[in-house]
Amino acid sequence: MPKIRFEDDTLGLIIRNRKGLRVPINQRSYAWKKSHAEDLFTDLNGAITKKAEEYFLGSVVVVVPDKADYIEVYDGQQRIATTMILIAAIRDFFYSTLKDKKEAQVITDDFLISLQRKGKETPHFVLSAADRDFFAAKILREPDHPERQKVVADPKKESHELLEKAAEAAAELVKTITKSLPSDVQVANLHTWLDYLEKSARVIWVEVQDQPTAFRIFETMNDRGLKLSAADLVKNYLYSLVLDSKQTDLITHRWQSMTAVLESLGREDGDIVDYIRYYWITEHGHTRSTALFDAIKGEVNSEATALSWSAALENRANDYAAILTPSHEAWSTFHLEVRTDLDTLRYLGISQVRPLLLSAFGRFEPKELARLIKNAVNWSVRCLVTGVPSGNLEGVYSKNAKAISEGKIKSVEQLAKEPSMSGLIPADDRFVAAVRTATVPTASLARYYLRKLQIVADGAKEPQYTPSQDKDVTLEHVLPQKPGVDWNLTPEVVQALYNRLGNQALLAGSVNSKLGNIKFEEKKEALEESPFSLTSSIAKESAWGEKEISERQMVLSKFAKDAWPFFT
Repeated sequence: MPKIRFEDDTLGLIIRNRKGLRVPINQRSYAWKKSHAEDLFTDLNGAITKKAEEYFLGSVVVVVPDKADYIEVYDGQQRIATTMILIAAIRDFFYSTLKDKKEAQVITDDFLISLQRKGKETPHFVLSAADRDFFAAKILREPDHPERQKVVADPKKESHELLEKAAEAAAELVKTITKSLPSDVQVANLHTWLDYLEKSARVIWVEVQDQPTAFRIFETMNDRGLKLSAADLVKNYLYSLVLDSKQTDLITHRWQSMTAVLESLGREDGDIVDYIRYYWITEHGHTRSTALFDAIKGEVNSEATALSWSAALENRANDYAAILTPSHEAWSTFHLEVRTDLDTLRYLGISQVRPLLLSAFGRFEPKELARLIKNAVNWSVRCLVTGVPSGNLEGVYSKNAKAISEGKIKSVEQLAKEPSMSGLIPADDRFVAAVRTATVPTASLARYYLRKLQIVADGAKEPQYTPSQDKDVTLEHVLPQKPGVDWNLTPEVVQALYNRLGNQALLAGSVNSKLGNIKFEEKKEALEESPFSLTSSIAKESAWGEKEISERQMVLSKFAKDAWPFFT
């Protein structure tokens, strides 16, 4: 038998006839968002409505080990699982709405769960360890089945929520294609969908006999609507280097331990690919996502390196979680302002600094690490206000993260004096000049800037402020977005001035909500009563326009270099 075999097939027939379909136990969980499922359903609906003879849905890559009674799906699990979710929704409509339990049972037997000899039931598709039981009970079982009635999504597993959302999308589709139709037409429409999945929803079935061959194939393949994760490639590559099953189990354990830590960070911060890349950068310097996998293959190329590298990934995951979590136990012995600075860093969203912090974590002395975090906040603000390109940031931070890992940089002062850093972070003159003309369309960011500037204006020696504080303080645009005729300004001028930092001021929320688009003269009373001096001073103006906004912004800029010093 050839090592690689290609066949033309359909999703419906794969689900119906290919016995023993399963996702390897250590593969990723169900990952399609509701929008991905909706895209699939919308495209299928369009093809069916237009009576298209075929609709192509990409490739399905599977491994069929020699003499095995199962088929491992390495690429295509999202499409297969989502198609089964759709079929289950059709089955549920027959079962609960049309009250045709006999037809519903036929659909279950044909596509979802088959009854074998001695009463054994076999799901047509088994998901990975995190999802298999939930998928079988929540999706494959009939609406009133005891297992479906009692199953509850695990709130710690994002994939369970995604499966439920996909099921909602499928149920919504079924309602749409049956809405306001006689029952016989509803039945005909639903069978049209099932027939289309069996006869016309085409895929290329790619069958191989071992993981390394599958790996070489799906390196260049993508899932529909969701690129095959670099994390999946890395994980499966590590497996391909290890021959002993006990060592494979060890890598599985380490990978699961790592992902558990990352999942605790939430969807955005806990991205596995980001973590792997940032960790790789700390040891190897700047590496783009597109080049990450090839870079890893070049160095991790034996069983020994696979085992040591998987151990490093597991160990550093907790450090990565610490630099993204102000409440992490790692900071329990640090001054409270370190947590404040970490909270601000997360808020500012400069992810390019993460390799620098990760590299310093465990290498810098605690005082130096706290100092680095404080300076990272200042550098981030300077770069944001001045508009330093993110690519420039990542390149310089990555270079210096590697230098920290190699022991070439041992202090923040040494780091700040590096030519690449001093050439990247805007110096005082450039930063202050940028503040004078800054436009800040993100209200929460402008609020943070103004609050920090106010603290410096009040004479605080160590201005500390985290964006999560003072949530009852809101942002007022003195010149409103849609001013009345009394303002006597053209739309073009308003558009240019509205988001200028000098046009924005801090106010108590209860006051701000009452101002709206009233005239400047009427706003002055509320502004004058504000406890914030940078706000109350606006009331001294007799009018409010481009001149006054620029003058106020000049005042604000005088506090900027002390609020976010280049080095402290």
